[in-house]
Parts: sequence; structure tokens; C-alpha cells
Amino acid sequence: MSVSSRNRLILFGALYGLGLALLPSALAFDGLALSPFLAAALICSALSGAAGALVAGRGAGRRREPGRGWAAASGTGSLHGLVAAALAAPSIWLALTATMTGFSPAAPARISALFTSPDIFLQSALAAGVVFAYAALAGLLLSPLVGAVILRMVREGDRGASRLSAGGTG
Repeated sequence: MSVSSRNRLILFGALYGLGLALLPSALAFDGLALSPFLAAALICSALSGAAGALVAGRGAGRRREPGRGWAAASGTGSLHGLVAAALAAPSIWLALTATMTGFSPAAPARISALFTSPDIFLQSALAAGVVFAYAALAGLLLSPLVGAVILRMVREGDRGASRLSAGGTG
């Protein structure tokens, strides 16, 4: 996979993750009123979307010729959606747990609230389950579209890399 293709996949995945997180964030945070947890949640969603796109792109790039058609796009998009959901859920779980305890760089000892109130960990786990279900369902529903974009990026990157290695001008 070429560097430009990888960078495009990372950018696309990060934008996908942010886009997917904006609707629930706007509903939950009164029109996106910035808070430390919201910032952490948006960063986590961008990183998980970028990682999902990178994993799906690498999987598609390992094949000699990335597939074409609905089935190939759906498979690639599904892989992206499931990887992104699997990464988003635990990161949101940890961020929400830390937020609910009152943990901050100014008060790091507040994380000890988990010892006196372990239900915080369980409540944030329920929220993480909802995040996983939402991200996985959205990823599966959007898989043909997202997969087609990822496959196109991989094909264009492969064509550009083969032209450069053959002595052409990118």
C-alpha cells in the first residue's frame, strides 16, 4: 500500500468516525457544548474510524486485485465498521469511567472512586455497549458505500505505486 493511499485511508476513516459520532454527541451534549469528555469521545471516534479504515484497506490491498462489485465493497465496509466499533466501545468505556469518577490531571486521585462505587464501571460499560451497537449497526448499514470508497482508494494507490515503480511519473 502506498503512503498516499494509507494517508487518504486514515483521513477518510477519521472523518467517518467523527461524522458518525456527531449526531449522538449533539443529542447528548446540548448541541455539542465542548467538555473534556466530548473532546475525548470525538478523538476516540476519529481514531477508531481511522484504524478501521486502515485495517480494511490493508486487507483489501493484500489481495492481488482488490475486488469489485457489491460483495467486495460490502465485505470491506463491514470489516471497517466492525473494527471501528470494536475499538470505539472500550475507548469510550474508559473515557466515560474516568469522567464519571471526576478524574482529571488536576485530581488524579479521584479515580479511586471506582473502589467505593464500582457501579460507575458497570454504568459506563452499558454506555459502551450502546456505542458498540450503534457503531456496528451504522457500519454494517453503510458498508457498501464505505467499502467502495476504501476499495477505490486502495486501487488508486496501487495504480500510482505501480506507475512509479515502472518509471512513470505519478
